[in-house]
Amino acid sequence: MNKILNLLRTGLGLLFVMALLTGSALHAQNRSGSEQPAAQLDQVNPLIDIVLPRLYPIIAMDVSPSLGDATLINRINMVVSLGMMDAAAPYHETAVGMYSRIPRLPESERTNRNINTAMLHAAYQTLLGLLPQRAPVWRDMLSDYGLNPDDESSDQTTPVGIGNIAGRAALAGRLHDGMNQLGNYQDNTGYMPVNSAYVLRDPARWQPGLRLQGTGVYTVQQFVTPQLANTEPVGAFDPREFRVAPPLASDPENWDAYKAQADAVLEVSANLTDEQKLKSELFDNKILSLGLSFVHLAQQNNWSPADTVRGYFLKTAAALDGSIVTWQEKARYDAVRPYSAIRHIYGDELVRAWGGPGAGTLEIPASQWRSYLPEADHPEYPSGSTCGCYAQAQAVRRFSGSDELNWTVTYPAGSSRIEPSVTPAGDLALSFATWTDFARDCGQARVWAGVHFPAAVEASAAICGGFGDLAYEYFQTLLDGTAPERPAAQALAVDPWLTAARSLEPEPVAVPPSTIPTPETCRAVSDSIYITAVNSGVDCQPLDTSGLGLLAGYLDAVKLTGELSLGVQICFRAGGSLIFFDESSAPPTITQLATYGVSDMVCGWINRAGTVMLMSSTLDKASSVDAVGNAVAPLSECQVIALEHLSFRDAPGGQRYDIIRSGTILTAFARTAGSFKVDFQGTLGWVSADFVRTEGACG
Repeated sequence: MNKILNLLRTGLGLLFVMALLTGSALHAQNRSGSEQPAAQLDQVNPLIDIVLPRLYPIIAMDVSPSLGDATLINRINMVVSLGMMDAAAPYHETAVGMYSRIPRLPESERTNRNINTAMLHAAYQTLLGLLPQRAPVWRDMLSDYGLNPDDESSDQTTPVGIGNIAGRAALAGRLHDGMNQLGNYQDNTGYMPVNSAYVLRDPARWQPGLRLQGTGVYTVQQFVTPQLANTEPVGAFDPREFRVAPPLASDPENWDAYKAQADAVLEVSANLTDEQKLKSELFDNKILSLGLSFVHLAQQNNWSPADTVRGYFLKTAAALDGSIVTWQEKARYDAVRPYSAIRHIYGDELVRAWGGPGAGTLEIPASQWRSYLPEADHPEYPSGSTCGCYAQAQAVRRFSGSDELNWTVTYPAGSSRIEPSVTPAGDLALSFATWTDFARDCGQARVWAGVHFPAAVEASAAICGGFGDLAYEYFQTLLDGTAPERPAAQALAVDPWLTAARSLEPEPVAVPPSTIPTPETCRAVSDSIYITAVNSGVDCQPLDTSGLGLLAGYLDAVKLTGELSLGVQICFRAGGSLIFFDESSAPPTITQLATYGVSDMVCGWINRAGTVMLMSSTLDKASSVDAVGNAVAPLSECQVIALEHLSFRDAPGGQRYDIIRSGTILTAFARTAGSFKVDFQGTLGWVSADFVRTEGACG
């Protein structure tokens, strides 16, 4: 695997590519002659030793030359590992397949050779369907290990038959899942950018960039796989129930915030270190970061071939599910990337920033500013890469039972892809002791790379670990045999938010002052509450909550009923945080809403009947709970140091006051599980615990 790591890190050489085209590279190191004896199947880990060394380079040539197109890379890896996992299921004491139900084999049949043979035939069947143009490579994958690629057996009592059945079923099960594989993954949603590559008509929206393909040859970016938002997830959840708050700072009407987040990116750009540059490159390469980090852990823990496949499937399923929601929200907000915003703000004014490969930090016209890495082919908010890392990290934690990773990637001097022969100045080792470190650095690397604003990273970090949990919970039902046989995946209906937004273009649906078709009774339920609904079937009623027996600290409340499936924005004139009593469940559940600011109001979104309550964000240091019931521990001798630029908020997950710069040292007075209450320039507020380092008695 070290040879693969070096090739993926530094790029594929010409001879290496030519060898792969004949199906003879990488795996040649595993065999001494033209054919590997079948007995060796007892001694290999098929996924790590046989499948991935062939698949990864083919992905680099045929799918994603930069290895950065996560949606396509991850789906291919997920389907292949799904077929292999289902092929191993009949050899397990309780496991069942996701799309196939093959009778369980007796214990005497549960040998490494049988399991490995079944998994390799399953991989062969999925790869023939996913990447048929490379059939000779996949045929050699079997024949090199003494297996017959022409054996089409469907005998459920033999390893070959089991593998063929499981692989075909996995391929068929995901063929119509919404990714449009049969249409070569082409967009089938009708997405059209508001801006052209040449004119920024709306500085809040994504602008496709120009890409140099060769001397004098340019192409215009296309939103890659926007249909991913309509893909059926692996976990048991509805993606439409997961939303992130709008990126209000990306709207130039909020000029101070718009400029502040652009300035934060410029400051990072001007002060890039070798470590930040190489971490940016590492996490941009989805195979090297997401793929080989898992391979390292599997080898470190000496997992069996079947358990390696199970863990690999789980981590790819978690990342896929997270990316479905991420792409849903990207399509909904269509948010501007830093390069467009910076040029819009400063034009030809001089800014201090990274000046290009090998140039260091310079004063350059903002119109010539470039991010350290090329911008991805999709809108900015939220961050897809961050989501994939947080989802995978949580899934693997659950699978392994530990946060430990202990992974190190070494970069020899001058081995940078962006600044060859220059960066790093000396040999550099990037180490990740835990999955927590891995996910945090993965998210921050997108800001270092200049392709995301900090808010996009924070939005994904807050939600995406949950997709690791959802994937694991479904995976466990497959492992313990309680999962029902699953019908073939089907594309989801188009996101109703997106449908509503497009029907009202060019006016954004989610932003006041547009209130139509909000009913008259809801347009201003009081002098302090303002409602914006997507449709007219909404009823609003301000409430006196004095008799509800709630936590002290409430300021105002409104009850909403009727047709809310397309969503309602609720804004309160007073500051604070919002909690939601969801009356669609029995008994009602209580959650804190993500909040954002609009015209000096604090706002949130709901799409189910219930009561939204404005709570005071004031916290007494001696209190045991904050305004929304989060357990709070008072602190007396604690300091936190900002690892990167991060948001300073009025409450945990609440409205953003300001941006705190990297390296700032803050005194902390209290903490919850995920946040610290700190003093910043004389104001008390909250910062995320994920992006700070602690010193002292911090709990």
